[in-house]
Amino acid sequence: MGAFMFGPLLIKYEWILLLLAGFISYLAVKLAFKNNQEFCRGFLNDSLNAVIIGLFSYKFSSIFFQTENVITNPIGILYFSGGTKGIILGVILAIGYLGWRIKKYNDSLQNWLSGIVYGTVTFMLAFWLFRTLFILLF
Repeated sequence: MGAFMFGPLLIKYEWILLLLAGFISYLAVKLAFKNNQEFCRGFLNDSLNAVIIGLFSYKFSSIFFQTENVITNPIGILYFSGGTKGIILGVILAIGYLGWRIKKYNDSLQNWLSGIVYGTVTFMLAFWLFRTLFILLF
């Protein structure tokens, strides 16, 4: 897709599209649960925490799966990706965190599932739309 320089940072256009899709997804979930504000606030916080846990565990899973590379080049941990094993680890930890939060607060499983479906479907559709428009316009 391409990228642009913002000072010393190289920012990919795809990252901007992911952020826009995430914001649209956030608004859709907020709108879907406007009658249940307490659940919505907790759901959005826990969902964001799960995404952050998944991303960090993906990024830093190279410590477990590429130990010899990390030992010989410690600063390389910033450049290494987790690969397929890291993605699997990140997804497992994020789902485990969400399961723990659902069990801890005894919220309705139906509310959680509908929030996850709203958020996921909206995110995917918004990202697809933004990416298609970006490709067509630029």
